[in-house]
Amino acid sequence: MSNRQDTIQRLQVGVIGLVTVLLLVSIANFVLQRASDEPTALEEIQAGTANSARELADGIDEKPAEPLAEIGITPAPMPEDDVIQPVVKPKVESQIVPDLKPDPKLEAPMDRESR
Repeated sequence: MSNRQDTIQRLQVGVIGLVTVLLLVSIANFVLQRASDEPTALEEIQAGTANSARELADGIDEKPAEPLAEIGITPAPMPEDDVIQPVVKPKVESQIVPDLKPDPKLEAPMDRESR
């Protein structure tokens, strides 16, 4: 029975040693990356994005009159030259359709109850 316990104990020590070595190598790799002067891929992407945003900001000379309209949230006001005049429709006299006249034989309207 002690032979089996020795084997289990040796396996446990081996696994714990392996995990410890992997942990130490990971920590050393992290420390070396932070200490190096080379930018990481994420830092390069962030720097490129910041540069392109700065170039775009420098390219814009004036502030937009309607910033919300430029991004499509609200409609932009039309310039005074392009204002469309409303179309005035001719007035049409109302016509009474004979089928829809109320029946003179009814004593009270149908939508009201008679008491």
